Amino acid sequence: MKKTGCLVVLASILFLTGRFSIAQDSWTSEQLQVLEAIERLSSATAPGGEGADAYAASLAEDFSRWTVGSKGTANNIEWIEGIREWFDDGWRVSDREIEFLEIRIRDDIAFVRRIVMESYVGPAAEKSTSKAALSEVWVRGTDGWLLLIVNVHPMDIP
Repeated sequence: MKKTGCLVVLASILFLTGRFSIAQDSWTSEQLQVLEAIERLSSATAPGGEGADAYAASLAEDFSRWTVGSKGTANNIEWIEGIREWFDDGWRVSDREIEFLEIRIRDDIAFVRRIVMESYVGPAAEKSTSKAALSEVWVRGTDGWLLLIVNVHPMDIP
């Protein structure tokens, strides 16, 4: 069996036993563009970030967000209103850890899987933390990549 075939079999076995992560060691130029778009989106809510308008600029017009287990989705307008209110109330992301599992690009569509843990600080220095697995669809727009769909699966924090 060729080396590639052995690696595929090994990866399949590890994946089925839950010890396998598809983290990439290197990225193509297109994948790097998607990573830059994700960074723009993320930095908008960090301390010193540009806020809701900058966040909105990273979303496709027909954006949709769903949290696994909820009975509804949020569209672009609803989600940005929530981000704006959160930001105006004085909340910021104080720390973020991201584990990129994969970025697959087909034509003008990027499929991203990542795990994100964020810490937040509020206006009275209150703190909270969340962790979630994200499955995202990004589309190439005239000015770069835009987030079209995100499915969020909350995870327990160890």
